[in-house]
Amino acid sequence: MLAAVGTTSAAFEPDALDVAINGVQVCRAGAAGEPRELVDLSGRDIAVLVDLHAGPATATIWTNDLSLAYVHENSAYST
Repeated sequence: MLAAVGTTSAAFEPDALDVAINGVQVCRAGAAGEPRELVDLSGRDIAVLVDLHAGPATATIWTNDLSLAYVHENSAYST
């Protein structure tokens, strides 16, 4: 995730970046935060919060399921 954030044109200080996954802050001030083993990924929804600490703007991005079951189900349709 941090590598993806670094490829954007957003202006921010890497040493201020925070990332939380399902409420567990795995990156704090650009460094390791809580242990990633604490993140529960067993649920259907996964919430990722990236805080650049670069201003008041916010954005929400919704994605879809790209699991093996999803790909298999949709492979039955021709384009």
